[in-house]
Amino acid sequence: METRESATPDDARAALRQLDDARALLAERIASPWWYRLGAASCTTSMFVGMGLLVGRPEARGTTESVATLLITLGAVVAPVVLLWALKRATGVSVERYAEGLGAWYVVVFGLLALAFALQAFAGVPAALHVAGAVAFVATVVTERRIDERLRRRVRAGAGVRAAA
Repeated sequence: METRESATPDDARAALRQLDDARALLAERIASPWWYRLGAASCTTSMFVGMGLLVGRPEARGTTESVATLLITLGAVVAPVVLLWALKRATGVSVERYAEGLGAWYVVVFGLLALAFALQAFAGVPAALHVAGAVAFVATVVTERRIDERLRRRVRAGAGVRAAA
């Protein structure tokens, strides 16, 4: 059986300081880069713009419909997956980024979407979805910054982070 010397209080304090330093370093590293925030906001906006190309148009077939479908598909499906992969690769950290804190974003973005859709489709307001997309872009950038701050706090507290494979 192996015997081990007892750690002294100084050893324990030093180990705790190292742990705090490691958490602080990881908290800075976990923040999303500017391109991720702009990419996430562009995904949101592309869905508004894509929908705006279709809604209220008497004939949305042809190139317009193809572009709209492409924007919606890229913004809702393809680009978010690519962005999350690139973020994990850039930071080296895997974290549940969207596990909490999206309530206000959902209200703003989906409220804008519903309002702009109604204005453009039923009231005939041209480009209402495009304008709402610009507002959703800003709301998404702000939300991404808030998510970064929340993640930093979680990491400093030592919760929910693991190294990327």
